[in-house]
Amino acid sequence: MGFRRSRGIRGLVAATGAVCVAGSGMLVGATEASAADSLWINVKEYNLTLPTGHSDPAGAKQLHIQVTHQLQGHLPPATVTVDTAGLAGLADVVWPSGCTHTGAVGTCTVKVTDFGPGVPDSADNYLTLGLNAVPGAKDGSHGTVQLKATAPGVDPGEESAEVFVGSGVDLVVHPLTSVTGAKVGSTLTAPIRWANAGDQTAQQTVLTFHTVAGLEFTEHYSNCTYGKPTGAEEDVQVVCTIDTPLAPGHALQLSPDLKVKVTSKAWQTYLSASVLAPGAQADSLRAAAGTPGDGPRLTATPVSAAKVAAKSDDLNQGDNYTEMGVGADNHAHFSAIGAQAKGAEGQTVPVTVGMRNAGPATVIDRSGGDGVDALKVTFPKGTTVTTVPAGCGTDDGGSKAHGPYRCSSNYIQPDGYQRTFTFQVRLDEQLVNARGQAALTNEISDYEHIPVSFPWDDSTDGYTQPIVFNGPAPSTTPDGGTTNAPGTDGQPSSLAATGGGGSTPLIAGTATALLAAGAAGLMVSRRRKTAQR
Repeated sequence: MGFRRSRGIRGLVAATGAVCVAGSGMLVGATEASAADSLWINVKEYNLTLPTGHSDPAGAKQLHIQVTHQLQGHLPPATVTVDTAGLAGLADVVWPSGCTHTGAVGTCTVKVTDFGPGVPDSADNYLTLGLNAVPGAKDGSHGTVQLKATAPGVDPGEESAEVFVGSGVDLVVHPLTSVTGAKVGSTLTAPIRWANAGDQTAQQTVLTFHTVAGLEFTEHYSNCTYGKPTGAEEDVQVVCTIDTPLAPGHALQLSPDLKVKVTSKAWQTYLSASVLAPGAQADSLRAAAGTPGDGPRLTATPVSAAKVAAKSDDLNQGDNYTEMGVGADNHAHFSAIGAQAKGAEGQTVPVTVGMRNAGPATVIDRSGGDGVDALKVTFPKGTTVTTVPAGCGTDDGGSKAHGPYRCSSNYIQPDGYQRTFTFQVRLDEQLVNARGQAALTNEISDYEHIPVSFPWDDSTDGYTQPIVFNGPAPSTTPDGGTTNAPGTDGQPSSLAATGGGGSTPLIAGTATALLAAGAAGLMVSRRRKTAQR
């Protein structure tokens, strides 16, 4: 499950006049000097519920507490005051080693997590507080943990966490391990284990599995239903019913283990698994099920409950979900789409530029760390942009007349993906072989002021393409590619011919390169698709 954010979505405190560029994931116009830094407390579990009794196979329930801050840059550890007086008569506290406590109040030293591209979401970034319901705690009772974080030179942060006691089934799924370097065509095994940490028996378990582009199920079991690929992600849902009862303190494992095949579409993909006890949510999933499988029956065998570790909690549904991230040994090639426009002085012409993925991998940017492409578009002097297409806006420091403009792409880009944008551009003077450019960029490139690159792409060919006004059209090479005619910048190009008007004599020249202006704002918000259905 996702974090519960204190006081709203974590992001930048922008200076006056900040502009949000649609689809770029950045706020432009903010600087560190324009805003004071402050701490934020994120609580991973929302309304954590402790089962009555002590049947949890993983021990105490855990409350995961994280301290972040509003601006970018390393901070020393923070001091977190944890006041558990609101849990009196409700829960016993298991204090972690990083805390000292007197009575119900603990003082803990916690790392301050600096979010940004490439920052791992590791266990070291959390303060983990253990909680067990006290004997005799009433079903439905609840209390509150009060949290306050302080550090030198920054504003403090405060948050509270609600804790409940309940009676019922509490299924806990064991986390799957991510895979890297998976070969296309290989088969991966996903051992699915789950336990009942509640105080009542689950008569059935309903399991749901999801894959996206790049993974396929190798077997279609008769007690499972299989949906068709949907959406740009090619999401496939599988719903299986396991009739083996699961008593409190016991655990099961699927038999045989679930297997998925890595296809040519894989780059960063995943298999997710959820476990549910019988009830309205499980019934809803089964009602929306797909086609029953025609293979053998999928069963479950008992395993030691100690082999199931709580990841986060049906009393608590946060730990009903896990996923196996799969990084494939594969590639995809991105490129920009330039333009060829012709027109006379005073004429307004359409100019269509864009970006594409030539595959074979489907690229899905789930966290912002992979940084899918955006398009930076610049027009030459002697032109004025009169109409800006949807999905584009002036980039930091750009002018409305010439740009640079920044145009967004989709965070899901399958093989063959293409997105184009048509600007209306007025020729303010008679232009001959005038050059602008369409260039790929992304959040990491803008943030770190470095040339754009993509981890799935082993070639930068085509990342920058010219926008040519009244210049030569590209010619086709024997291999089906394109090359510029004499008088252009001499680089291979794929230009979309646009506009009208008469042609003019060619003048040899070189393309004018535009140095991309670094974004004054600092992007700290990370996209994370919540995979829980």
